[in-house]
Amino acid sequence: MNNSHAIDVVIPSFRLDEHILIPIIDLKKPEKYDIHIYIVADNPNATIPSKINELSKQGRIHLIINDVNLGFSATRNKGIQAGNSKWILLLDDDIVPDEKLLYAYTNVIEKNANAIGFIGVTDFPPPFNSATKALTINGSTAHFNIARQKTRMKWAPTANIMLNREKLTSPMFDKNLKKGGEDIEFLVRNSLVNNDEYISVPDAIVVHPWWNSGKMQTGRMIRYGIGAAEIANLPAIRPYTYIDFTNSSETLLLLLLLAIPASICGFLKIILIFMLAIVLSEFITNFIRTIKDTKTINFDIAWRLMAIKNIYEIGQLWGNLRMGHLNGFSRRIDMSFKKASPSWFRLNRWKIIKLLLIAIIIIAAISL
Repeated sequence: MNNSHAIDVVIPSFRLDEHILIPIIDLKKPEKYDIHIYIVADNPNATIPSKINELSKQGRIHLIINDVNLGFSATRNKGIQAGNSKWILLLDDDIVPDEKLLYAYTNVIEKNANAIGFIGVTDFPPPFNSATKALTINGSTAHFNIARQKTRMKWAPTANIMLNREKLTSPMFDKNLKKGGEDIEFLVRNSLVNNDEYISVPDAIVVHPWWNSGKMQTGRMIRYGIGAAEIANLPAIRPYTYIDFTNSSETLLLLLLLAIPASICGFLKIILIFMLAIVLSEFITNFIRTIKDTKTINFDIAWRLMAIKNIYEIGQLWGNLRMGHLNGFSRRIDMSFKKASPSWFRLNRWKIIKLLLIAIIIIAAISL
């Protein structure tokens, strides 16, 4: 079989849930293509399900078990390096694929044989509780199905993405990035090296379950924030960063640092008023966002939306402080990666509303 008509399906897995993995293994396979499935177990203590073990012995899949937990980046790299097909389909180990997933990718391969890769759609189920509704309003899942909105892009989450082995830059996924952002860093770097973008495939669809059955994602948001701080100074990402207005966490930190000299000089009350204004304006802004999106008055969603947004920002701030990246303070990544040296100090409706609320609250508090 021609190597250009072969696909390595690489699935890094900690869970080894056969109820999820078997439907991926049993996907309908296009006749012209040779499909090789690599499951890389990043859990040396995992119990291998009997069906997975049987398929491995039969040679229907390649099962690789890490001696130690390596993390997402090193595990993906290991799975990629185990095969030699021209095309590499990266899938998460908890997705449910559309039965025609491989056909969707092979159809676009036939028309774009020299592409650096393709980005499929990863859908989440409809939000069903306050936490999942808050994640949706916040845009935490927006990049997963961005292939429906854009025809080409420099990155997308690796839950459902295909890469051209011939166009892979080295090194691949950075094994030092353990908190998140390794997909952004590598895919953007690979795109820049090849001077090309990944092509969207809107009909290559998988469904991703809500994380932790729809519970609040405090730990995930902190990790994502730290991950954003870690990649912001890396060579491929740095040109796409910009200085913005301080967010609530950064502003509160600055006010806390000013509290001691303010108390000595008799201005502590002013500092406390500013801090109160930041917190209240943050909640009211997110409450308005909730009303706009859900058309209902729901304090629980608004509170969770505020928490998700600010926990991510706290994670980013902590990541910069921990690494001593003072130049990361108030620095953001332009996730569109449209052009280098993006414009600074960006405004949108929510920032304007928040600034107006801060001014109103401060004026009202001082007037009392």
